[in-house]
Amino acid sequence: IVYAKNFIEENNTDQLKQYKRDVEKRWRLIAHVKIVTIVKWRVEEKDWVKGFNVSLKLTTVDGGVIDQYNFRVDTTDSQGIYVYTSLRPGTLATTISIAWATNIPPPNLSTTTVFTGTTPTPGPTTTAPKLPADCDEVEDKTSGIQTIYPDGSSPVNVYCDQKTSGAYTVIQSRGTTTNITFDIPYANYSDWFGESGVGKNFWMGLDNMNALSKNGKSYSLQIDLCCGTELRAKQIYHNFKVDTKANQYKLTATADLPGIGLDYTSTVKDIGAPFATNSTYILPKAKAECDQFDYYDDNDAGPSVGYGGWWYGSCGNNLNGFMYPSTNLDCSVKITNGQAHGGYDVELVSYDRVRMALFTFDSLNVDKTDSSFCG
Repeated sequence: IVYAKNFIEENNTDQLKQYKRDVEKRWRLIAHVKIVTIVKWRVEEKDWVKGFNVSLKLTTVDGGVIDQYNFRVDTTDSQGIYVYTSLRPGTLATTISIAWATNIPPPNLSTTTVFTGTTPTPGPTTTAPKLPADCDEVEDKTSGIQTIYPDGSSPVNVYCDQKTSGAYTVIQSRGTTTNITFDIPYANYSDWFGESGVGKNFWMGLDNMNALSKNGKSYSLQIDLCCGTELRAKQIYHNFKVDTKANQYKLTATADLPGIGLDYTSTVKDIGAPFATNSTYILPKAKAECDQFDYYDDNDAGPSVGYGGWWYGSCGNNLNGFMYPSTNLDCSVKITNGQAHGGYDVELVSYDRVRMALFTFDSLNVDKTDSSFCG
Protein backbone atom coordinates (compact mmCIF):
# COMPACT_ATOMS: atom_id res chain seq x y z
CA ILE A 1 0.00 0.00 0.00
CA VAL A 2 1.42 3.35 -0.98
CA TYR A 3 0.30 6.76 0.17
CA ALA A 4 1.04 10.26 -1.05
CA LYS A 5 2.87 11.45 2.04
CA ASN A 6 3.70 14.99 0.95
CA PHE A 7 0.19 15.64 -0.34
CA ILE A 8 -1.21 14.66 3.05
CA GLU A 9 1.17 16.87 5.02
CA GLU A 10 0.71 20.01 2.98
CA ASN A 11 -3.07 19.77 2.83
CA ASN A 12 -3.02 19.10 6.57
CA THR A 13 -6.48 17.55 6.84
CA ASP A 14 -7.34 15.33 9.77
CA GLN A 15 -9.08 12.87 7.48
CA LEU A 16 -6.01 12.26 5.30
CA LYS A 17 -3.68 12.10 8.34
CA GLN A 18 -5.89 9.41 9.86
CA TYR A 19 -5.92 7.60 6.49
CA LYS A 20 -2.12 7.61 6.52
CA ARG A 21 -1.98 6.14 10.04
CA ASP A 22 -4.54 3.46 9.15
CA VAL A 23 -2.62 2.50 5.97
CA GLU A 24 0.67 2.17 7.82
CA LYS A 25 -0.96 0.11 10.57
CA ARG A 26 -2.61 -2.28 8.11
CA TRP A 27 0.58 -2.66 6.08
CA ARG A 28 2.67 -3.56 9.14
CA LEU A 29 0.25 -6.39 9.78
CA ILE A 30 0.81 -7.80 6.28
CA ALA A 31 4.58 -7.76 5.76
CA HIS A 32 7.82 -6.08 6.82
CA VAL A 33 8.47 -3.88 3.80
CA LYS A 34 9.57 -0.40 2.98
CA ILE A 35 6.82 2.18 2.64
CA VAL A 36 7.13 3.61 -0.85
CA THR A 37 6.35 7.31 -1.05
CA ILE A 38 5.02 9.04 -4.11
CA VAL A 39 6.10 12.67 -4.03
CA LYS A 40 3.58 15.16 -5.29
CA TRP A 41 4.22 17.04 -8.50
CA ARG A 42 2.87 20.19 -10.06
CA VAL A 43 1.14 20.26 -13.42
CA GLU A 44 -0.02 23.54 -14.90
CA GLU A 45 -3.73 23.61 -15.78
CA LYS A 46 -2.93 24.20 -19.45
CA ASP A 47 -0.69 21.12 -19.54
CA TRP A 48 -3.14 18.76 -17.87
CA VAL A 49 -4.33 16.51 -20.68
CA LYS A 50 -5.66 13.00 -20.21
CA GLY A 51 -3.85 11.38 -17.32
CA PHE A 52 -0.47 10.06 -16.24
CA ASN A 53 1.59 6.85 -16.01
CA VAL A 54 2.70 5.21 -12.75
CA SER A 55 5.61 2.80 -12.37
CA LEU A 56 5.86 0.90 -9.06
CA LYS A 57 8.55 -1.28 -7.55
CA LEU A 58 7.77 -2.62 -4.05
CA THR A 59 10.62 -4.20 -2.09
CA THR A 60 11.39 -5.63 1.33
CA VAL A 61 13.80 -3.85 3.67
CA ASP A 62 16.70 -5.99 2.40
CA GLY A 63 15.92 -5.25 -1.27
CA GLY A 64 13.88 -8.28 -2.31
CA VAL A 65 11.28 -7.48 -4.97
CA ILE A 66 7.70 -8.05 -3.77
CA ASP A 67 5.83 -6.60 -6.72
CA GLN A 68 6.61 -4.47 -9.78
CA TYR A 69 4.24 -3.13 -12.42
CA ASN A 70 3.17 -0.16 -14.54
CA PHE A 71 -0.31 1.27 -15.02
CA ARG A 72 -2.00 4.39 -16.32
CA VAL A 73 -4.50 6.73 -14.67
CA ASP A 74 -6.83 8.18 -17.29
CA THR A 75 -8.38 11.36 -15.92
CA THR A 76 -9.04 14.98 -16.78
CA ASP A 77 -9.69 16.02 -13.16
CA SER A 78 -7.34 18.58 -11.66
CA GLN A 79 -7.18 16.63 -8.38
CA GLY A 80 -8.35 13.35 -6.95
CA ILE A 81 -7.49 9.99 -5.40
CA TYR A 82 -6.96 6.77 -7.38
CA VAL A 83 -6.64 3.20 -6.06
CA TYR A 84 -5.08 0.36 -8.06
CA THR A 85 -4.78 -3.30 -6.96
CA SER A 86 -2.27 -5.76 -8.41
CA LEU A 87 -3.56 -9.33 -8.03
CA ARG A 88 -0.81 -11.85 -7.36
CA PRO A 89 -2.01 -15.47 -7.70
CA GLY A 90 -1.18 -17.59 -4.69
CA THR A 91 -0.35 -14.70 -2.38
CA LEU A 92 -1.62 -11.36 -1.12
CA ALA A 93 -2.47 -8.58 -3.54
CA THR A 94 -0.75 -5.18 -3.39
CA THR A 95 -2.71 -1.94 -3.52
CA ILE A 96 -1.53 1.57 -4.28
CA SER A 97 -3.48 4.73 -3.42
CA ILE A 98 -2.47 7.94 -5.18
CA ALA A 99 -3.58 11.47 -4.43
CA TRP A 100 -2.81 14.18 -6.96
CA ALA A 101 -3.44 17.87 -7.48
CA THR A 102 -2.41 20.39 -10.13
CA ASN A 103 -2.35 23.48 -7.93
CA ILE A 104 0.37 22.58 -5.39
CA PRO A 105 3.65 24.54 -5.57
CA PRO A 106 6.58 22.31 -6.55
CA PRO A 107 8.98 21.32 -3.74
CA ASN A 108 12.47 22.78 -3.68
CA LEU A 109 14.75 19.76 -4.05
CA SER A 110 17.93 21.75 -4.64
CA THR A 111 18.68 23.03 -1.12
CA THR A 112 17.54 22.65 2.45
CA THR A 113 17.76 25.29 5.20
CA VAL A 114 18.98 24.65 8.75
CA PHE A 115 18.07 27.33 11.32
CA THR A 116 20.66 28.18 13.95
CA GLY A 117 19.26 30.82 16.27
CA THR A 118 17.80 33.50 14.02
CA THR A 119 20.23 33.06 11.07
CA PRO A 120 19.29 30.55 8.33
CA THR A 121 22.21 28.43 7.11
CA PRO A 122 22.06 26.69 3.69
CA GLY A 123 22.10 22.92 4.10
CA PRO A 124 23.45 20.23 1.76
CA THR A 125 22.21 19.92 -1.81
CA THR A 126 19.66 17.15 -2.30
CA THR A 127 19.10 15.50 -5.68
CA ALA A 128 16.56 12.90 -6.70
CA PRO A 129 18.00 9.42 -7.46
CA LYS A 130 18.76 8.79 -11.16
CA LEU A 131 16.40 6.38 -12.86
CA PRO A 132 18.07 3.55 -14.83
CA ALA A 133 18.37 4.38 -18.53
CA ASP A 134 19.39 0.86 -19.59
CA CYS A 135 20.02 -2.61 -18.21
CA ASP A 136 23.52 -1.63 -17.05
CA GLU A 137 21.97 0.70 -14.49
CA VAL A 138 19.18 -1.45 -12.99
CA GLU A 139 19.59 -2.63 -9.39
CA ASP A 140 18.50 -6.21 -10.00
CA LYS A 141 21.35 -7.87 -11.89
CA THR A 142 19.47 -11.05 -12.79
CA SER A 143 18.24 -11.71 -16.33
CA GLY A 144 14.57 -10.91 -16.81
CA ILE A 145 12.10 -8.12 -17.48
CA GLN A 146 13.14 -4.81 -15.92
CA THR A 147 11.79 -1.26 -16.03
CA ILE A 148 14.13 1.33 -17.53
CA TYR A 149 13.72 5.03 -18.39
CA PRO A 150 15.60 5.79 -21.63
CA ASP A 151 14.47 9.43 -21.69
CA GLY A 152 14.89 9.84 -17.93
CA SER A 153 11.17 9.82 -17.06
CA SER A 154 9.02 7.46 -19.18
CA PRO A 155 9.09 3.79 -18.08
CA VAL A 156 9.59 0.94 -20.54
CA ASN A 157 9.67 -2.75 -19.63
CA VAL A 158 12.50 -4.47 -21.50
CA TYR A 159 14.28 -7.80 -21.26
CA CYS A 160 17.68 -7.48 -19.59
CA ASP A 161 20.16 -10.25 -20.40
CA GLN A 162 22.81 -10.11 -17.70
CA LYS A 163 26.15 -11.75 -18.49
CA THR A 164 29.46 -11.85 -16.62
CA SER A 165 30.87 -9.32 -19.09
CA GLY A 166 27.95 -6.91 -18.70
CA ALA A 167 24.30 -6.32 -19.54
CA TYR A 168 22.34 -6.50 -22.78
CA THR A 169 19.34 -4.20 -23.23
CA VAL A 170 17.03 -5.90 -25.74
CA ILE A 171 15.49 -3.24 -27.99
CA GLN A 172 13.83 -5.60 -30.49
CA SER A 173 12.92 -9.28 -30.54
CA ARG A 174 10.91 -11.66 -32.69
CA GLY A 175 9.64 -15.08 -31.74
CA THR A 176 6.74 -17.45 -32.02
CA THR A 177 5.38 -17.41 -28.46
CA THR A 178 3.28 -14.26 -28.97
CA ASN A 179 1.28 -13.22 -32.00
CA ILE A 180 1.96 -9.50 -32.41
CA THR A 181 2.10 -7.97 -35.86
CA PHE A 182 4.83 -5.55 -36.88
CA ASP A 183 2.91 -4.48 -39.98
CA ILE A 184 1.68 -1.25 -38.39
CA PRO A 185 1.66 2.46 -39.36
CA TYR A 186 4.92 4.42 -39.35
CA ALA A 187 3.81 6.62 -36.44
CA ASN A 188 3.37 3.58 -34.17
CA TYR A 189 7.06 2.73 -34.39
CA SER A 190 7.98 5.85 -32.38
CA ASP A 191 6.79 4.24 -29.14
CA TRP A 192 7.26 0.75 -27.74
CA PHE A 193 4.83 -2.09 -28.46
CA GLY A 194 4.61 -5.84 -27.99
CA GLU A 195 5.74 -7.98 -25.08
CA SER A 196 9.32 -8.15 -23.85
CA GLY A 197 10.91 -11.52 -23.11
CA VAL A 198 12.79 -14.40 -24.73
CA GLY A 199 11.04 -15.68 -27.83
CA LYS A 200 8.47 -12.87 -27.79
CA ASN A 201 7.72 -9.99 -30.15
CA PHE A 202 8.85 -6.59 -28.89
CA TRP A 203 9.87 -3.16 -30.18
CA MET A 204 11.41 -0.61 -27.82
CA GLY A 205 10.39 2.44 -29.86
CA LEU A 206 12.42 4.76 -32.08
CA ASP A 207 12.06 7.70 -29.67
CA ASN A 208 13.52 5.58 -26.87
CA MET A 209 16.38 4.44 -29.12
CA ASN A 210 17.06 8.08 -29.95
CA ALA A 211 17.05 8.96 -26.23
CA LEU A 212 19.71 6.30 -25.56
CA SER A 213 21.71 7.55 -28.54
CA LYS A 214 22.20 10.97 -26.96
CA ASN A 215 22.71 10.08 -23.28
CA GLY A 216 26.50 10.27 -23.51
CA LYS A 217 27.15 6.51 -23.46
CA SER A 218 28.62 4.53 -26.36
CA TYR A 219 26.44 1.55 -27.33
CA SER A 220 27.24 -1.44 -29.49
CA LEU A 221 24.48 -3.45 -31.15
CA GLN A 222 24.38 -7.25 -31.21
CA ILE A 223 22.00 -9.05 -33.57
CA ASP A 224 21.29 -12.74 -32.89
CA LEU A 225 19.73 -14.82 -35.68
CA CYS A 226 18.25 -18.21 -34.80
CA CYS A 227 16.65 -20.95 -36.85
CA GLY A 228 14.61 -23.04 -34.48
CA THR A 229 16.87 -23.55 -31.46
CA GLU A 230 20.13 -23.13 -33.40
CA LEU A 231 22.19 -19.94 -33.47
CA ARG A 232 22.99 -19.19 -37.11
CA ALA A 233 24.68 -15.79 -36.82
CA LYS A 234 25.76 -13.17 -34.30
CA GLN A 235 26.55 -9.74 -35.75
CA ILE A 236 28.19 -6.82 -33.92
CA TYR A 237 27.90 -3.10 -34.78
CA HIS A 238 29.70 -0.32 -32.92
CA ASN A 239 28.57 3.25 -32.12
CA PHE A 240 24.89 2.44 -32.66
CA LYS A 241 22.67 5.55 -32.88
CA VAL A 242 19.16 6.37 -34.06
CA ASP A 243 18.54 9.96 -35.14
CA THR A 244 15.56 12.16 -34.29
CA LYS A 245 12.07 11.96 -35.74
CA ALA A 246 12.77 15.13 -37.75
CA ASN A 247 15.64 13.25 -39.42
CA GLN A 248 13.49 10.16 -40.03
CA TYR A 249 15.26 8.12 -37.31
CA LYS A 250 18.29 7.54 -39.55
CA LEU A 251 20.48 4.63 -38.45
CA THR A 252 24.18 5.12 -37.67
CA ALA A 253 26.59 2.28 -36.83
CA THR A 254 29.92 0.71 -37.80
CA ALA A 255 29.95 -3.00 -38.68
CA ASP A 256 32.40 -5.33 -36.95
CA LEU A 257 32.45 -7.40 -40.15
CA PRO A 258 31.91 -5.21 -43.24
CA GLY A 259 29.72 -6.14 -46.17
CA ILE A 260 27.08 -8.24 -44.44
CA GLY A 261 23.85 -7.60 -42.56
CA LEU A 262 23.18 -3.92 -42.01
CA ASP A 263 26.43 -3.15 -43.85
CA TYR A 264 25.43 -5.06 -47.00
CA THR A 265 25.48 -2.69 -49.98
CA SER A 266 23.01 -2.64 -52.85
CA THR A 267 23.17 0.93 -54.11
CA VAL A 268 23.28 1.93 -50.41
CA LYS A 269 23.34 0.22 -47.00
CA ASP A 270 20.78 -0.06 -44.22
CA ILE A 271 23.32 1.84 -42.14
CA GLY A 272 22.71 5.47 -42.97
CA ALA A 273 19.17 4.85 -44.23
CA PRO A 274 16.03 6.50 -42.81
CA PHE A 275 13.40 4.37 -41.09
CA ALA A 276 10.36 3.65 -43.27
CA THR A 277 7.35 1.40 -43.75
CA ASN A 278 5.89 0.10 -46.99
CA SER A 279 3.56 3.09 -47.20
CA THR A 280 6.21 5.75 -46.40
CA TYR A 281 9.17 4.33 -48.35
CA ILE A 282 10.34 6.58 -51.19
CA LEU A 283 14.16 6.32 -51.31
CA PRO A 284 16.89 5.35 -52.05
CA LYS A 285 15.44 2.89 -54.61
CA ALA A 286 12.14 2.86 -56.36
CA LYS A 287 9.69 0.70 -54.43
CA ALA A 288 9.46 -1.79 -57.31
CA GLU A 289 13.23 -2.31 -57.02
CA CYS A 290 13.18 -2.98 -53.29
CA ASP A 291 13.16 -6.75 -52.93
CA GLN A 292 11.65 -6.61 -49.46
CA PHE A 293 8.40 -5.36 -51.00
CA ASP A 294 8.22 -7.85 -53.86
CA TYR A 295 8.32 -11.51 -52.90
CA TYR A 296 5.74 -14.24 -52.39
CA ASP A 297 4.92 -16.32 -49.37
CA ASP A 298 5.17 -20.11 -49.30
CA ASN A 299 1.42 -20.70 -49.57
CA ASP A 300 1.15 -19.20 -53.04
CA ALA A 301 -1.22 -16.59 -51.67
CA GLY A 302 0.31 -13.61 -53.43
CA PRO A 303 2.64 -10.89 -52.20
CA SER A 304 3.20 -10.89 -48.45
CA VAL A 305 1.61 -8.01 -46.56
CA GLY A 306 3.64 -8.44 -43.36
CA TYR A 307 6.31 -5.96 -44.32
CA GLY A 308 6.94 -4.06 -41.09
CA GLY A 309 9.05 -0.94 -40.68
CA TRP A 310 12.84 -0.98 -41.18
CA TRP A 311 15.87 1.00 -42.30
CA TYR A 312 15.36 0.08 -45.94
CA GLY A 313 18.70 0.95 -47.53
CA SER A 314 19.91 -2.20 -49.29
CA CYS A 315 16.40 -3.72 -49.20
CA GLY A 316 18.14 -6.99 -48.31
CA ASN A 317 17.19 -7.08 -44.60
CA ASN A 318 14.12 -6.65 -42.45
CA LEU A 319 14.01 -8.09 -38.94
CA ASN A 320 10.50 -6.66 -38.54
CA GLY A 321 9.10 -8.40 -41.61
CA PHE A 322 6.79 -11.34 -42.21
CA MET A 323 7.80 -14.41 -40.17
CA TYR A 324 7.97 -17.79 -41.84
CA PRO A 325 8.19 -20.67 -39.32
CA SER A 326 11.14 -23.04 -39.66
CA THR A 327 10.74 -26.70 -40.57
CA ASN A 328 13.21 -29.14 -39.02
CA LEU A 329 15.80 -26.36 -38.59
CA ASP A 330 15.27 -25.25 -42.19
CA CYS A 331 14.55 -21.50 -42.36
CA SER A 332 14.56 -21.07 -46.13
CA VAL A 333 11.46 -19.51 -47.67
CA LYS A 334 9.79 -21.91 -50.10
CA ILE A 335 8.88 -20.02 -53.25
CA THR A 336 6.08 -21.67 -55.21
CA ASN A 337 5.18 -18.81 -57.53
CA GLY A 338 7.10 -15.69 -58.45
CA GLN A 339 10.47 -14.56 -57.21
CA ALA A 340 12.20 -11.61 -55.66
CA HIS A 341 12.55 -8.67 -58.03
CA GLY A 342 15.78 -9.44 -59.86
CA GLY A 343 16.56 -12.10 -57.26
CA TYR A 344 19.59 -10.24 -55.98
CA ASP A 345 19.21 -8.66 -52.56
CA VAL A 346 17.29 -11.18 -50.44
CA GLU A 347 18.64 -14.59 -49.48
CA LEU A 348 15.11 -15.93 -48.90
CA VAL A 349 15.97 -16.96 -45.35
CA SER A 350 13.50 -16.09 -42.59
CA TYR A 351 14.92 -16.58 -39.10
CA ASP A 352 12.14 -17.44 -36.66
CA ARG A 353 13.81 -16.01 -33.56
CA VAL A 354 15.88 -12.82 -33.68
CA ARG A 355 16.84 -10.03 -31.35
CA MET A 356 18.62 -6.70 -31.33
CA ALA A 357 20.38 -5.89 -28.05
CA LEU A 358 22.56 -2.98 -26.94
CA PHE A 359 25.62 -3.29 -24.70
CA THR A 360 28.43 -1.05 -23.47
CA PHE A 361 31.18 -3.53 -22.55
CA ASP A 362 34.16 -4.43 -24.77
CA SER A 363 32.92 -6.43 -27.77
CA LEU A 364 35.99 -8.68 -27.45
CA ASN A 365 34.20 -10.17 -24.43
CA VAL A 366 31.12 -11.18 -26.44
CA ASP A 367 30.60 -14.95 -26.34
CA LYS A 368 30.14 -15.77 -30.03
CA THR A 369 28.94 -19.28 -29.20
CA ASP A 370 26.26 -18.29 -26.68
CA SER A 371 22.95 -19.61 -28.08
CA SER A 372 20.89 -19.33 -24.89
CA PHE A 373 18.52 -16.83 -26.56
CA CYS A 374 17.62 -19.41 -29.22
CA GLY A 375 16.66 -22.11 -26.72
